Amino acid sequence: MSIEYTHPDELIGPTFVKAIPGDAGLQQRSLFFRMEAQLAQVISVAMVTSTMSLGFLMAAQVVMRYGLESPFLGIEELAPMLALWAYFLGMICATRDQDHISGGIVALLFENKTLIKVIRLAGSGACLLAVCLFGYFALKFALFNFDLGRKSVYMRWPKYLWDFSMVVGFILMGFYYCLQIIAEVRDLKNGQNNNT
Repeated sequence: MSIEYTHPDELIGPTFVKAIPGDAGLQQRSLFFRMEAQLAQVISVAMVTSTMSLGFLMAAQVVMRYGLESPFLGIEELAPMLALWAYFLGMICATRDQDHISGGIVALLFENKTLIKVIRLAGSGACLLAVCLFGYFALKFALFNFDLGRKSVYMRWPKYLWDFSMVVGFILMGFYYCLQIIAEVRDLKNGQNNNT
């Protein structure tokens, strides 16, 4: 006997809206969405590049350590830097596409679509607030390291290269949460106009 899962949104109808429209026609007409698509492509390429570079770096370290018996000490600095960039760029992509792990508990508890949309809007607002708060402290930390002129031990690279992964990540996540909030407010207004 198999049990089929039905997402709660399917029971009451769609209540979720994405900030970036999937309609290619709209994206072609709007300069903003064309520029955003280019930004998303740059982010994706940078994420894949940093992830693949990390993999190649690890493989090279294994060969150098066990095959050549001459390990590369800089891996202790490069691996975390590449991992941080890959992680924060991935966070940006997940925020843009709204690919976060989410449940349907709100749709199970309430059947009123407008209430569900208001709760989701409040959730997006809370996420934006958290991202802004974490971004503030990330920027403060990055500027502190920048002012000190701190460098890594082995590679002698400026420490802000690591720190700015967080700053870029939080800024762009905040940008996409702002777009999400705008889309949710518009959807909420359109729903109320259709009801009247």
